[in-house]
Amino acid sequence: MPFARRLILPACLAAACAGKAAYLVAPSLRTAADPRVAVLPFDNQSTDVGAADVMRKLAQENFGRRGYPPLPAEEVDAKLSGLGISEGGQLPGVKPADLGKALGADLLCYGDVEDFTFQNLGFVIRKSVGLKIKLVSAATGETLYEGSGSGKDVKFFMNKDEARAAFVEQMAVKLVQNILKTPLKKEAEAAAWKALDGLPRR
Repeated sequence: MPFARRLILPACLAAACAGKAAYLVAPSLRTAADPRVAVLPFDNQSTDVGAADVMRKLAQENFGRRGYPPLPAEEVDAKLSGLGISEGGQLPGVKPADLGKALGADLLCYGDVEDFTFQNLGFVIRKSVGLKIKLVSAATGETLYEGSGSGKDVKFFMNKDEARAAFVEQMAVKLVQNILKTPLKKEAEAAAWKALDGLPRR
């Protein structure tokens, strides 16, 4: 997928130097005639098989809040199945122009779940979610936006009794979240929000 010239927002560049997220925004994004976004199935580098679906749904919600109406996921998936695509890892083999033609939208959102981890080691409880987002014009192949975000929560316990109680509590929390299909809810929401935080509102 070709990369075109992009504008690095000065404020975001400064943020990157401070250890915060950096965002790439193409000037042509602001003039896109059709703001509708096809949020494609996300690629998943984590060991959690449900992570891609969780993060894709959160990205859809955040696009809508910023003035970019997302196409219904069911509609996107049905049209992609006609191209033989069922998961994010297959998308690099298809040209953006072909995806745009099949979906009837110019703005294509690619996502990559880099991390989706829940570790309960007794004395250390670690929750970590990482997401990369890319918005591409199907018509030109230009990358209009790139952003990344993460959500983390790490707790350390020095006392045995506290560690044991925390272990039991967090296992119960994880069980409930898995039943409700909301694993790592706070961390996932934070990562999705930060990944799109540099997207200009419409």
